[in-house]
Amino acid sequence: MKSREYWEEKLQAVAKAHGFSQGYKMLYSPWATIGAHSAIFLSLNPGKPPVAAEMCVVSDERGNSYEVERDTTQSPITAQFLKLCDFIGERPSRVLTGVAAPFRSDRWNTLSGTQRRAALSIGREFWSEVLPNSPARLIVTCSDEASELAVSITGARLDTVTPSGWGNITLSRYLAGGDRRIVKLPHLSQFKLFSRVEAEPFLKAIFEIGE
Repeated sequence: MKSREYWEEKLQAVAKAHGFSQGYKMLYSPWATIGAHSAIFLSLNPGKPPVAAEMCVVSDERGNSYEVERDTTQSPITAQFLKLCDFIGERPSRVLTGVAAPFRSDRWNTLSGTQRRAALSIGREFWSEVLPNSPARLIVTCSDEASELAVSITGARLDTVTPSGWGNITLSRYLAGGDRRIVKLPHLSQFKLFSRVEAEPFLKAIFEIGE
């Protein structure tokens, strides 16, 4: 695994080359969590930050960002992530939390096609080092891009697709060898499934809780 300093330099270089002006963040967890986690949560890319947030970091050395920033955040995904942790019985500090594309934007589609490709490319390079050696048996992905990254790196195969309790939105589970599972959720900043009573039985089924 390359060092935190290596990734700091790489992110700075890519940001300069492709005009990413809003900062970056690869991990919402301390760097040491790479070697000490029991689950992984991957979303798409950093969005609007809390007031006074540090804008350019590889990892958040204060703790899990969603937990640390729960009272100052402007992102609806924070509360959903914390509810997810309660739902699966994991402490936020034990969930390696990060993004498929590390460069911040107000919305994903405000980045140019070239920027999106560059952001996903460096994200793939990073997670290709992390995922094969991860002890996590559960990877939760939040967005098509994060799911594709995790599935392709791990060589996972589709196991099941179920309703979510929210219109025609579905949940998917993949198997990646042994007892490792990838659970794909819709983006929780838009679909607040963990606050929706109708979604609970479908979430329990996809996470195999209570079986």
